[in-house]
Amino acid sequence: MPDSAATTDELVFLPLGGCGEIGMNLNAYGYGPPHARRWIVVDVGVTFGGPDTPGIDLICADPAYLVGEHIDAVFLTHAHEDHIGAIGLLYPLLRTKAPIYATPFTAELVRAKMQERGVETKRLKTISLEASVTAGPFTVRYMTLTH
Repeated sequence: MPDSAATTDELVFLPLGGCGEIGMNLNAYGYGPPHARRWIVVDVGVTFGGPDTPGIDLICADPAYLVGEHIDAVFLTHAHEDHIGAIGLLYPLLRTKAPIYATPFTAELVRAKMQERGVETKRLKTISLEASVTAGPFTVRYMTLTH
């Protein structure tokens, strides 16, 4: 008899960076049973080195857990470095063909970051400010906020 816990869909929040701190935001949300979970990634940012990290300018989260996982999309919330600064570096490491969604201003800054690192930009999708996007089992709706 199969273990029902292994086949039950569950929602998982995986804060790889930026949770409880300012900087290097990278959060993943997964849905489904552990053996067939589908993921979305929200933000791929950096934080800046300081007095306690001499010689280090930028720090980003380690996305290794997500490598090889089924990622349906990457969503970028806004154009601050702590939310987009690592996209050119980390997106290729995810080894995914998932689209990257961003609003117009954010998309243009991300395009430049990706090109600077030699990363193909064809998966970068510009969406409207109030867009809704369905990616796998998730529907994400952008909301305009002042930040």
